[in-house]
Amino acid sequence: MQAASVNVHFFFRTILFLMLFCLVVSNRSFAQDGATSTPLVQLTGAITLTADFYNSTSTPDSAQPSRRPPSLYRLLFSPTLKFGDLISIPFNIILTAPETNTTTPSVSSPTIAQFIENPANALGFSSITPKIGWAEFSLGSFSPNYSTLSVGNQQLFGGGFDLKPGNFRIAASYGISQRAIEPDTINNIQGAYQRNIYMARVAFGKEDETIIGLNVVSVSDVQNSLKSTIVSITPAHKLPTDTSVLVPTDTIRLKAQQGFVASSDFKMKISDAISFNVEGALSSFTADQSSPTEQIAGNPLNFAQTTRTSTRADFAGNAAIDIQEKIWGIKFSGLYMGAGFVPIGYVYMQSDKLELSVAPSIRLFDNKFSLNGTIGQRTNNLSGTLGQTTTQLIGSASLNADISNAFNLSAQYSNFGIRNNQSSDTLKVQNVSQSLSVNPTVTIRDSAITQIFAPSFAIDEFKDFNVVSGAQTSNNTRTLLGSYTALLSSIPLTLNLFASYMENRLSTGTLIIRSIGTSVGYSFFERNLTTTFSVTSSGSTLGSAPTDQQVFYKFGIRWHALKKLDVSANIGNNNYLYGNPIQKGSSFKETLIRLSIATQF
Repeated sequence: MQAASVNVHFFFRTILFLMLFCLVVSNRSFAQDGATSTPLVQLTGAITLTADFYNSTSTPDSAQPSRRPPSLYRLLFSPTLKFGDLISIPFNIILTAPETNTTTPSVSSPTIAQFIENPANALGFSSITPKIGWAEFSLGSFSPNYSTLSVGNQQLFGGGFDLKPGNFRIAASYGISQRAIEPDTINNIQGAYQRNIYMARVAFGKEDETIIGLNVVSVSDVQNSLKSTIVSITPAHKLPTDTSVLVPTDTIRLKAQQGFVASSDFKMKISDAISFNVEGALSSFTADQSSPTEQIAGNPLNFAQTTRTSTRADFAGNAAIDIQEKIWGIKFSGLYMGAGFVPIGYVYMQSDKLELSVAPSIRLFDNKFSLNGTIGQRTNNLSGTLGQTTTQLIGSASLNADISNAFNLSAQYSNFGIRNNQSSDTLKVQNVSQSLSVNPTVTIRDSAITQIFAPSFAIDEFKDFNVVSGAQTSNNTRTLLGSYTALLSSIPLTLNLFASYMENRLSTGTLIIRSIGTSVGYSFFERNLTTTFSVTSSGSTLGSAPTDQQVFYKFGIRWHALKKLDVSANIGNNNYLYGNPIQKGSSFKETLIRLSIATQF
């Protein structure tokens, strides 16, 4: 029997009940008899409910597909229940209907369990983090953070605890880091196994002084979590180079994986200005749990999991020394990650690299002038298993100067270059990316009006030195922005004017994008009712092609109905007219209405 799909109305009826309950009890505190200190039971927090309604039309019909769902509902519910000064239980409930996904394929009709377990849908269903003195517990969707090489940005749905008695820290968590997604060859959905994750940390010391810790994290795909593991089927075919050779049908299946990482980190505060930290980590990762078992000599993590022919073990390490004096500072850092090291606690971190960097800084005139920079080198594909090893220059600098009360200047510069050792132009990788932006701000204040002038200029340049591909991939961008804002003191009026010009020189021609617009805001009834209106007109031209034109209108109203209750409504209309309608149609229009109600209790 199939599990029941998510009933959106059921969820929102439940949430409306919770909202009413919180509003009723929010102003009530249950104190001990005769007590004038902290109430025995106290409920605080915030609730925001939004509804989006979208409609689009195009000429001819269906020339431009809709870019949003017709309706989308979001709820952010973050209450905190306190019992005196000892226990604090913050909740975090975020619901989106219909379900949305960013890192995993969507499920057309998710069950309630799948809806709750979705870690990519705005932190999933709920997060509950009660605190009892030095003990903290987590339930729902949360992201533990242990160390740089063990666990940091891996979100899971499950439970855990973090205990900090005195100088000790003992933490552990267990949950689902990836829900099961059935492969769908028709809709090109690759699918994924359910992945369970375990992690733990034991440390001694103080986080802001000297501390030493031991971390472990383990992941394992659940092999029976999918009904089908077929990703695609390649039919039998003949080789193009030799038609007498018949390549048989090939079925590509998902492979269940397993991994384990252990690390030890140490941080020491040598003085008020100098600190040092270092971490070493070992990884053992199995790419296919169905591969034959095999003992791997020299793998110190053999005890942690069954090793197989698809298991690879490697290590990683980082170190940094940071010196921060009153007017200057410098930080030296390095990171090495072996080709076989799999950072299972950091889903977006890449391996097989070496990074070295120096970051100096200077602060003068009571921090009114600051200059920060970074210079370093990253070597990718150290093992050479994915082609030639490449080196990448990393350089950046930022300046901020408060020259006077009326004038501020900020600027940023970055330089990133990549090259490999290939001499052949067809295989050579050598490019440089540079970016420079200058942002002055002038503020003029008097008793009647505050005026802010904010021009900005930016250069972005990418040069590809490959003789074969360089002409097609190199580009050069110039951007000029400007805005003027006026804040009147005598009346609640805000006026903003803005304009931009962007020119990008491509191999196919020069792309020019121009825009100009204004926004006006006015408040009524002692600023309890605020209205805003904005209009933006823009055009984009590529080479000698006709110009695409766009006009965007937006009107908004916000009503501070009660002391802790706000109601708002916004409507936006986008009209786009193609200069060259042959491929995409002649025009399309979009309308988005957003309603919102928010309260604090």
